[in-house]
Parts: sequence; structure tokens; C-alpha cells
Amino acid sequence: MIFENEEDLKLIRKSGKLAGEVLEMLTKAVAPGISTLELDQMAEKKIRENGAVPTFKGYRDFPGTICASVNEEVVHGIPSKNRVLKDGDVLSMDLGVTYQRNTEDGKVLDLIADTAVTIAVGDVPERLQQLLDDTQKALYEGIKQSCPGNNLDQVGGAIEDVGNLGSYGIVREYGGHGISYKLHDEPFIFNYRTGSKITLKPGMVIAIEPMFNLGGDGVRTKRDGWTVVTSDYKASAHFEHSIMITDGKPEILTRRPTEVLA
Repeated sequence: MIFENEEDLKLIRKSGKLAGEVLEMLTKAVAPGISTLELDQMAEKKIRENGAVPTFKGYRDFPGTICASVNEEVVHGIPSKNRVLKDGDVLSMDLGVTYQRNTEDGKVLDLIADTAVTIAVGDVPERLQQLLDDTQKALYEGIKQSCPGNNLDQVGGAIEDVGNLGSYGIVREYGGHGISYKLHDEPFIFNYRTGSKITLKPGMVIAIEPMFNLGGDGVRTKRDGWTVVTSDYKASAHFEHSIMITDGKPEILTRRPTEVLA
């Protein structure tokens, strides 16, 4: 969809700003010995203190504010007091922030931003750190292609090129998405070329989220019904930004305060 209402645009930018701030707060808190539940509780507290709603909590009955995925977990990991981080882990944290607006006819509209980052816990092998760096690079390359008039195949192709260069498995079943007044909307944004000619237009808000694996591209869902893991149990990385298509360069809504863009 195309966002045109000025109040909606203001609130979605507000959601993105807070999402970036919360995610940066969490990255600073990550250390060996902290549990993913503690990180989840920190995120929920910060979001609610700012008058916003944790987008993920209760979404299709998901129990957490963040998705906390460790090592071979690709996405949708459930925060737990029993999942204590240790030196050498990699942690993906994915979160959404929603501000709401009441309309004159009594409806409640959700203005949403969605973002993710994967970070090393302590010291990790060079190849694993390279996976994280390259997945983030792929995100930035996809964003660079998100200009009005470009199509989604240019976005996915830019991501795919980085993945292929690093010989990573590129997750096929999951990817980015459009954002409307709901978290997941059309179009689905593949992280590889599909021939899509869907054209990007000013006012569109999309979430770009490459997911690369150290091994193959196969994934499966665990018995909890949420946590997606690599089929070969090799590590995975996931980065995401919500962006708004403008008449010029794309606007990164969820940029973290001290994030340096490549």
C-alpha cells in the first residue's frame, strides 16, 4: 500500500525510531550469562514506557516481545530464561514496534516498524563474524536498490549477489515483506532473483531482511511451532530494516542511533 496520511507517516517514523533505539539498547546488553528472556523483558519495558505496543507479543499467539534466535536458529526463536548466552554464540534479535492512531470512525490503525540484527556474543571464529558482516552488507545493498522505479528483483538480486560471493546458503522460505496497517503484507520480498517486476513507488513501506547460513539453504521448524533452524545445524545470520520508498533515496526508518551505514 501507499502511505499518504501525514499522521500515519509521522507515527510510522516514530515507531521506526523507537525500534532502532530499543534494538541498540539490547545489543549493548548482550553478554555471556544473560538470558534471552531478560533481553525480552528489557525490550518490552522500553517499548511500553514510550507509549508504544510490542508488535510481536500476541501476534499469532507468539509469547515474546522479541524473537531471539541463537546459532543455528534462523528466525522466530522464543525468549526463555533457560536460554543463557555464552561466549562464542551468535544471537539474532528481531522486534517490532507499533504506535496506534484512532480514526474518526472509531477504528484503531497500527503504524508498525520491524527490524533485526545479529551480533556475536564474546569472541567468535573469523568465518562466523564474516557471515554476520556479509549479511548486514547484503541488507545495505538491498536498501540501495530500493528506489522508486526499481523492481523487487533488483532488491533481491543485490542481496543474492552478496550471498553467492560469500558461498552462503540463502534462506528461501522466509524473506522481507510489505508493511501496511498490519505487520506482514504484500509484496513478499525474496532474497534472491525470481523475475519479479513489482515496482517500488513513493509511500510504500517495506521490510528488507536477508538471512544467510554458513551451510546450506535448507531450514525446518522445531516442535515449538515457531523456531526455525538450519537443516544442517550450521549458524545463521539475519538483519532487517524497515524502509520507506521516497522520491529520492530510501528512508531507513529503523536505523539504530549509532549505526554506521556501509
